[in-house]
Amino acid sequence: MMGMTFALSPPVSSAPMAGRACAGWGLALLALALASHAPALPLAAWPALIFALCSRGLPQRRWTPVLRLLFLGVAVIVAGWAFGWTDSRSLRVALLLVLALKWAEARSAREFALLAGGSLLAGALGLLYWGEWTGLALIVLLPLLALGVLEASAEAEMRGGQAAEAPLPLRAAWRRIGARLGGNFGCIALALPLAAALFLFFPRIPGPLWDIGLSFGLPLSISLEKSNHGLGVSTRLKPGQGQTQTGVSESAPVLVAEFNNWVPPTGLLYWRGPVYYDFDGREWRLDPEYEAGQGRTLMRRGWTRGGDFSTTLAEKSQEITYTVRLTPHDRLWLYGLDLPAALAAESFVSADWQVLAHRPVEAETSYRLKSWLNWEAGGALDDAVRRRALALPETGNSRLRALGAELAAQPPDERIASALGALAKNGYKVRDRFTLGEGPDVFDEFWFDTREGNADLYAGAFVFLMRAAGLPARLVTGYRGGKLMALTDYVIVKKSHAHAWTEVWDEARGWRRIDPVDLIAPERFADKQQAKAAQPKPAEAAAAPRPPPQETARQQAPRAAPQKAPPPASGMTAAVAVSGDLPGLDAFFARWVFRLDGETQQSLLAGLGDKLGEKLGGALGGKFAWVWLLIGAAISSVLVLAVGQLIVWRRESRHLPPPQRHWNRLARLLARRGFQQEPWECPDGFARRVAAARPLWAGAMVALAKAYTDWRYASARADAPRRMEICARKLHNLILADTAAPRPKPETP
Repeated sequence: MMGMTFALSPPVSSAPMAGRACAGWGLALLALALASHAPALPLAAWPALIFALCSRGLPQRRWTPVLRLLFLGVAVIVAGWAFGWTDSRSLRVALLLVLALKWAEARSAREFALLAGGSLLAGALGLLYWGEWTGLALIVLLPLLALGVLEASAEAEMRGGQAAEAPLPLRAAWRRIGARLGGNFGCIALALPLAAALFLFFPRIPGPLWDIGLSFGLPLSISLEKSNHGLGVSTRLKPGQGQTQTGVSESAPVLVAEFNNWVPPTGLLYWRGPVYYDFDGREWRLDPEYEAGQGRTLMRRGWTRGGDFSTTLAEKSQEITYTVRLTPHDRLWLYGLDLPAALAAESFVSADWQVLAHRPVEAETSYRLKSWLNWEAGGALDDAVRRRALALPETGNSRLRALGAELAAQPPDERIASALGALAKNGYKVRDRFTLGEGPDVFDEFWFDTREGNADLYAGAFVFLMRAAGLPARLVTGYRGGKLMALTDYVIVKKSHAHAWTEVWDEARGWRRIDPVDLIAPERFADKQQAKAAQPKPAEAAAAPRPPPQETARQQAPRAAPQKAPPPASGMTAAVAVSGDLPGLDAFFARWVFRLDGETQQSLLAGLGDKLGEKLGGALGGKFAWVWLLIGAAISSVLVLAVGQLIVWRRESRHLPPPQRHWNRLARLLARRGFQQEPWECPDGFARRVAAARPLWAGAMVALAKAYTDWRYASARADAPRRMEICARKLHNLILADTAAPRPKPETP
């Protein structure tokens, strides 16, 4: 919309010239807004943005705005043709080009003020692509630079055309900004408790605002960074490759699922993707058919009907129906929940139970599936598959091999229980970001030394250990969970939900899912709030099946007898459990400011995971932490208001002349004795009324009023301040000495 103002801008001669000060501050603010989009901005967009900024040097002619509009239109058309009209990159390039061209044509103070608002909006969107510390720096710098633009604009309007040739007053501008912030410190401090209360109590939707639009049909490409690499879509996977990286890809959506009748707790949603067998010591690899996208070749080894596949399962229950909108990823996978019961058109089930398309998914696609949440595989294992599921590289990870050889002497169930028991009792931690070495002994380093990693590192090491113990195992990747949109049946799965788990072969029950993360960090997929909100609707409760537990008995691996899994945590307890020791300042901002979602907010207000909240809430007969938070916010507001008023009063008193301070001090003392000066009453009239009521004070009171009148209205009387000081001290002593005298009664009308 700001681009439409190019041709409508007034001629330079009829608008106040803003000058180099506004241009410099505006360029600094715009440069920071552009830099905030650097992780997600296409490389080809930078030359266009630089050219748009350089267009400020064009002569001011009537054809100049037309030329800028023409350039903007061509750039938007090229971006839409290259990336797609609704792709986030096209929309981002269009927004930033409008801002750059607006700076290039801006000449008046109002135009620069408009530019400041647009740059703040662009910078706020850019915050999504940075980590906590960088985001905090942007939050501080963007408003400061915007204040610089507004200060320079105000000065330009005040000085008119003379400001056009003024140099950039950097130091003076910073002083003015500091003085303005200091002058408004009381207002800022007074607003902080209210802002904190709104931040804590205002209901939150899960995820950004456009997630609501994605749920109801907005194209996924609007907030999507298309990628065919990474956990869940790659045909090759190095140990630890799926660790979360700060940037745009972390929040990009993968799919949107709409469930019929009932939405399962998100911890039960395993979106099955690539299944890895082959490990060469450095990376996991899929069959060449996956790399080449040969769906029909893979179809010969699978099932073309979901019903045919379901007959191979020994037991199955908890059937759910859902519709998926999937983003393009140039691979064959149509992500479905474990395990498929009915398929969409042009799809099949591979030999490893993956739902695949006949051709690579190159455009956003929608399909309807049915799945079993509760299943037991059964059947027999093919000899060729058994050999692949037991294969280990010739060298590497010698310590993990030795541990597997020790476990091989135990019965199969005890081997799994012993391995999980070692994970539970040896201080392992789940981290999204960690340091991982390279080489053939990466699993040894993780299992015995660092003991921290992400889901695919735990799953890959567990597969290696199970194979070393003589049990066939495979690595399954994809996504787990998702964000339930409040008051809807939609779940959005993003790249940050990338996950990996293990499937171990049981001779009696077939493949069994084992997820080590559920043992190490159960709070990650504890759906207390969402499970309660996602119950079937009353009208559908009879038809909807009852939700299963977090892990069914048929799928859950046996646990070590003496070891108990750690209890679920939430709030700050969860942050400490995941990150190790007490969280630092960055972890505090990450959890309680940048990533305070709806579930964490509800847990906090209910006192879950907060010992103080539970104790205070227990005193009221329940968990009412929100009551105490609200009381704390109210008390903080009152205290800040009182302190602010005190500061304002002292500041005003300090800046008053001494005679005025003497008069105000005696007026307050007389008011406490029952003598209040009326607004219409002059000093002499007030003095006569006090003298008539209290003859003992008459001489000092009349003299004080005379001295005050001389100081206020007869400036030639230079001795008035000294007389006021003497009279004020005398009257003060008389009032204090006359404490026993009765106070006058108020007159009745």
